[in-house]
Amino acid sequence: MIVAAIAAALVSLTTILAATAETPGVDAQPQAQVRRVGEKLLYSLHGEMSQSIRGTDASGRSVVQSPPATSIKGHENISVTALSASAVKLHRSGSITAMVQGAKPITNASQGWTSIDSRGIVTKDKGKLGGLFLLPLAFLGDRAMNGGNELQVGDRWSATLGTKLYGMSARPRLQYAVLGQRRVLGVNVFTIRATGTVRMKEPVVTTSGVLLGYATGPAQMTVQCDYDRENRRLISLDVDVRDTLRYAGRTKRVSGRVQDHQRYLVALDASSMVGGLRGTVGSDPLPDATTPPPPTNQNSQPAPHSQY
Repeated sequence: MIVAAIAAALVSLTTILAATAETPGVDAQPQAQVRRVGEKLLYSLHGEMSQSIRGTDASGRSVVQSPPATSIKGHENISVTALSASAVKLHRSGSITAMVQGAKPITNASQGWTSIDSRGIVTKDKGKLGGLFLLPLAFLGDRAMNGGNELQVGDRWSATLGTKLYGMSARPRLQYAVLGQRRVLGVNVFTIRATGTVRMKEPVVTTSGVLLGYATGPAQMTVQCDYDRENRRLISLDVDVRDTLRYAGRTKRVSGRVQDHQRYLVALDASSMVGGLRGTVGSDPLPDATTPPPPTNQNSQPAPHSQY
């Protein structure tokens, strides 16, 4: 099932701080701070993916299926290993568990070495920790939100997200708006909402494993997050992607419609929220032109590396 295959490349969450007690009212606008080598950010992720297909196969037979949704949960440890004027280098490790009703849960663990620029755009990524694990990185650049400018309630701007999710042909262009400002665990955060459309292309596979073709079309993406501007980091994130795509095969008989829904929740753990953790961090063992070694956990199958 295509949903289960997609989930194998995604990531984790255990604590959603959006439910944390909050205190209204804030102080003067915080001043930006840069990342620091040794800084650690621990994120947890939850998600659910569903897909329905209605159409015909190569024999002209009707295909109608709505398999059970795939649920995912996991965690990610992000460590800052090096800084320069143009890049933040990160070592990332984590695991993900995919669950489908009636099937045994599957857990994969892996690691990766990633660089982002000041806009939060992923410029290099090695390893097999893609997908949802890349979402928090899009908010770590000094200019990731509103070009690095001060934030105020009512601000609006347009920008391209630093990464993309499964099926997206390109990084989505979103319209951002600052909705509010408050404190969470003593940290000054801005609530920001972004919406936009993005072009999708994905394989259409039946529950029996038959490839019908590729579905294309636009998807509607909605993002809402709590953002710590002072420390340039994501506190919590809610991502919703919905689409209705059309697919066609090699013959005129193969055609139909696919509906997808992806929903992901990402949150910074309380230990990182209070001030971040310091400790020994991983380092990139190989030059950029070579292939990284397999994950240290040899008992688990790594998630396939992809654009998810």
